[in-house]
Amino acid sequence: MSERATAGEQRQPSTPDCCPTCGQPTGGGAAKADGTGGDARHEQRRLAAIARAASSVADAGSLSVTLDVVAREVVQAEHIAAAQILRVEHDAMQILGKAGFTDAEDFLDRLEECRKLGARMMFVEAFRTGRRIVVPHRKKAILDDPTWAPLHAIMGAPEWDSFVAVPLVVRGRAVGVLNAYYEPGEIPGASALEFLEAMADQAATAVDSADLLVRSRRDAQLDERARLARELHDSVVQHVFSMRMQAKALRAQVEPGRTSSPERVRAVADELLGLAQHALADLRGLVLQLHPTELVGRGLVAAVREHAESVQAATGLTVEVVIDEPWLIPELPTELQEDLYRIVQEALHNVVKHACANRAVVRINTVDGSGRDHLLVEISDDGKGWQPKQERRGGLGLVSMTERAQRWGGHMEIDNADRGCRVRVRLPAAHGGGR
Repeated sequence: MSERATAGEQRQPSTPDCCPTCGQPTGGGAAKADGTGGDARHEQRRLAAIARAASSVADAGSLSVTLDVVAREVVQAEHIAAAQILRVEHDAMQILGKAGFTDAEDFLDRLEECRKLGARMMFVEAFRTGRRIVVPHRKKAILDDPTWAPLHAIMGAPEWDSFVAVPLVVRGRAVGVLNAYYEPGEIPGASALEFLEAMADQAATAVDSADLLVRSRRDAQLDERARLARELHDSVVQHVFSMRMQAKALRAQVEPGRTSSPERVRAVADELLGLAQHALADLRGLVLQLHPTELVGRGLVAAVREHAESVQAATGLTVEVVIDEPWLIPELPTELQEDLYRIVQEALHNVVKHACANRAVVRINTVDGSGRDHLLVEISDDGKGWQPKQERRGGLGLVSMTERAQRWGGHMEIDNADRGCRVRVRLPAAHGGGR
């Protein structure tokens, strides 16, 4: 049972819906209106449409493309001339899916004009109440109503008569509405309305998934900004503060009337130079984190080597980069190179933060396994080793590394080597120019 039914519409399938305007039954029990009449093929079409819509929602890369598919399935499975899927957010509407209507870029502008003229919008009532609304012979009422004049040309184009609005409900909250415009002579019955609710649920799931993705990306961006702010404070800001103090000391050494030895001046200048070099290395590392794509565009090897040098200069950790077969790297997709770079970046960050190590090695090569080549990325250190009981340490970073490997059909392992910790990421070499 859908959320709408559980939220207060408790209804029996045989109970006809009523017109919200006149209160008369809409004919939900008629065999022709219901579209069943013993025709199992019609019910099969509905089930197939729901399955295809669910598949589209599961595989969606674009919300508008997904909801266009849902709207198209609604039209093809029922006696429906046109369908719309609208998103409603903060009193603003957006058409995300449609089928059967001629393209009209100014549809929402015209709809706003109708609203200002006082047009009664049944789909808005469905959205606000969270209950479906069925209105027979709606087209004639709209075309006879002067408040709908801005949309007469668009609404009059499809051959339709009755209208159904079903809210898109997620966790008890309406996020949009599915509008269905039935062909003349067709008044939807119980089975048809349940089909529309099932399709509305698929559309609601797509909208909710898109919202969750946007929020997760936003949260990730906020987390990344907070991390960069901490690194700026802990490294560059501290170095610049020390440079300021050393610059004051240097100025004091050369004040008129002050006798200072060249050795003392040179020592302060050397200290100032060293601080500047550390600050520059930290800034380069942060810039590399913010814009890795530019460097990956020049090659993963260059990006990894530059980051290793930045880590070494900033922390004192010795970082060796070993690329056994560098000619394979340029053949990898740019997106894969960036994911590999991010994995190396996060692994070295964990070494610096947790391992108490003196040396780390980054190795990228190919290995043969189970009859096919694999790309192996390995980051090892000579620190205190991996402690599974502290697995939550840097947990989000480890999850991100794992997801990046899985995105390309690979997997990540963490274990203890002869000394220290070792991170291994294995990917099918077929993504690149494997041997």
